Amino acid sequence: MKFTELLEQAASKVSAYRQSIFKTLLIALCTGNCPGRISSIFRAFSSLLTGKANSKRFYKFLNSAKLPWEDLWRLLASQLGDPSLDGRILIALDDTSYGKTGKKIAGCARHFDHAHKKNSSAWIFGHCRVVAGILSYGHGRWACLPFAQKLYLPLPKTVKASAKLPHSAWLKTKSGIGAELVLKIISLFNRQTLLVCDSWFGGKPLLKEVREKSGFIVHLLTRLRVSAVLHAFPDAPSGKRGRRPKFGKRLPAVKALSTQLRQSARSSKIHLYGKVSEVIFSELICMSKALGCPVKIVFVYYKNFSFPILSTDLSLSAEQMVEFYSARWKIESGFKEIKHEIGAINSQCRKALAVENHFNLCCFATSLAWIYAFKLDHAPARLHPTKHSGPFAFADVRRKIANELSADAIFPGRCPDSLIPAVKAFCASLFRLAS
Repeated sequence: MKFTELLEQAASKVSAYRQSIFKTLLIALCTGNCPGRISSIFRAFSSLLTGKANSKRFYKFLNSAKLPWEDLWRLLASQLGDPSLDGRILIALDDTSYGKTGKKIAGCARHFDHAHKKNSSAWIFGHCRVVAGILSYGHGRWACLPFAQKLYLPLPKTVKASAKLPHSAWLKTKSGIGAELVLKIISLFNRQTLLVCDSWFGGKPLLKEVREKSGFIVHLLTRLRVSAVLHAFPDAPSGKRGRRPKFGKRLPAVKALSTQLRQSARSSKIHLYGKVSEVIFSELICMSKALGCPVKIVFVYYKNFSFPILSTDLSLSAEQMVEFYSARWKIESGFKEIKHEIGAINSQCRKALAVENHFNLCCFATSLAWIYAFKLDHAPARLHPTKHSGPFAFADVRRKIANELSADAIFPGRCPDSLIPAVKAFCASLFRLAS
């Protein structure tokens, strides 16, 4: 399927007089060199606009409250098809923050940057987004398709612990927003779900909220905290009066437990971070004090280091747990794709609607590009392949889209046949920056 066909289907949900602007923005975000700057997009791609789409209408489109985002995401889910693996869809959940410069930018606040460098400040002024995406596998690699996002604003300084908040206030925390986004994706695909996240989001409040409001089975796959309390299963009923205990004998600490189980570790070849690697691991089924349910724990060993992961889905094999959790890193790669390659951090928007519409467009363009890549008969060619390089990258997908658009001449019905070679040459120079 060609990219223009996907684009036409996606634009069908937008009003007819806005389809030209919508398609132009998606083409610019997927192929442009500095796509996040809306003024640059209008200057470079204004020739693609039809009708009365002048600069005023172009900017009013971005600040519109009538864009049918629910219908657009539902249409994109139908284009993706069924992304389930073994009957379950994999949803990655995480948050990202990025700095902004300027005055009166809607949604900006002071956020803690857990990824800050040693010689930089631990606090940034800008936006913080909670993003949920579909982990999909195709052409020998994993990818994260961002299908839902929401702006997070920090809690007041008077709030010390989010665990003691009422439910209405907890929904405004990162965990509450994450539960809302996961439920939104479940409603799009209607499948059993495996939520893959780091230890910060992998808690009982989020899992409980999603399970209560979803009509489908939802399980959790996350990293096990070093301070986690684990118990053995309770003993068989002894016939005595009273309530049966939920937990058995307390197990050793996580580090000590991983050392004990290393003697019985086994190895297997697993698709890990883009290549098949030999992985040494051990597994254990026990009770989690924090989650209050049986869990399966896998310790992955590398030299003198052990990495513990946990899942509430006991039917998952240890190999599946390791591979699925390694695929979680694709949401971190997805943040780089959205912010730097698509250009979310380059936005000059100030008003709240424009800020939200721009980030939604960036997520939509990223997901549309990945769907296009997975629908290709062959994987896009890597620009600079080496013996250590893995499968194709997101930049290769963007270059493939640019080459296709320049070869097909994206001015249908408005150019004489004699000028088609000149138009193709112009398009090739216009999209050369994408590579």
